[in-house]
Amino acid sequence: MIWIAAAAATSVMAGQGLATVQCRVAAGQVLRDCVVLSETPTGANVGAFALKLAKGFHPQKGDRRITNGKIVIHMKFKLP
Repeated sequence: MIWIAAAAATSVMAGQGLATVQCRVAAGQVLRDCVVLSETPTGANVGAFALKLAKGFHPQKGDRRITNGKIVIHMKFKLP
């Protein structure tokens, strides 16, 4: 968890991170071709961490967040 170490070391955003990723929804509701749309704090690898997590997401068929075969996922991370 690279972003956690960077956030803790610099006290950036009090150990919080935000990321927005967009992925293509492939057959079997598997996410492919994910890209980071935004991340905060910049340079703390929050986006890279979010991309790794997105690989494990499987949206349900009919999920209203799926538009034109793509889904946008907003993630918020916080140190315990």
